[in-house]
Amino acid sequence: MLSALEAREVFHLEFLRAFTRIAKPAEFALKGGSNLRFFFGSLRYSEDMDLDLQGIPVHELTEKVMKILTSPAIAAVLRTFGIERIAAPDLGTAKQTATVQRFKVHLFTQAGLDLFTKVEFSRRGLDSPFRAEPVAPAVLARYRLGPHIVPHYLAAAALRQKVRALASRKQVEPRDIFDLYALSTRPEAVDPGTWNHIESAQLAEARERTFLVSYPDYRDKVVDFLPPEEQAAYGSEAVWDEIRLQVEGLLAGGIKARSGPKRRIDS
Repeated sequence: MLSALEAREVFHLEFLRAFTRIAKPAEFALKGGSNLRFFFGSLRYSEDMDLDLQGIPVHELTEKVMKILTSPAIAAVLRTFGIERIAAPDLGTAKQTATVQRFKVHLFTQAGLDLFTKVEFSRRGLDSPFRAEPVAPAVLARYRLGPHIVPHYLAAAALRQKVRALASRKQVEPRDIFDLYALSTRPEAVDPGTWNHIESAQLAEARERTFLVSYPDYRDKVVDFLPPEEQAAYGSEAVWDEIRLQVEGLLAGGIKARSGPKRRIDS
């Protein structure tokens, strides 16, 4: 029997499988926590899934998404995982604008659970770089799902997006800090080209905000979204301090790379 987080993840994977059949690879890119988990080995599950989109009109995307959510094919696959029914969103209240289209979904399980998730598409422009690549085999193997190729943001773009999120959200989210930690050992993390597209003020703000999140907030919003076998390893206040120190070091390196080497002035 799947956990609630695993059930949502299966839905996200199967939704992506269906969406890639009806959208072109140049039209969208997976971003956020799902991108990090499906392609970069992040341990954190995501309750929701976010994508950037271009080239598909609002009404056409609505039709495509609703066709997936009401498809007997995806319903049959999800039933094998204990998800009895998908409740599609009420389009009368769903956010459907030229900038953002949000589809709120309920997954009703055979165990009697009502699991909420949403799939959100943003039309604020596609970042770079992104590329269509196979979802990590380790993720698919957990559910015995076949290979799957999805357009997604590469590590340099994912790093920049997470820094901007940490710097700009009204409420500082511990998941942004943990996600930067998950990306902090990537080669792109020490590449000046990664940081030159982020404003110095945003980097400084993100660095300052790294230490504003309390341990209880991290525990409730990150540790509870890790696999059970990893929660003990990541669940202590001491580990949270180490994660924040690593992210602070990452951002300090970004600030240094952004400013570039100082010129020597000979007297």
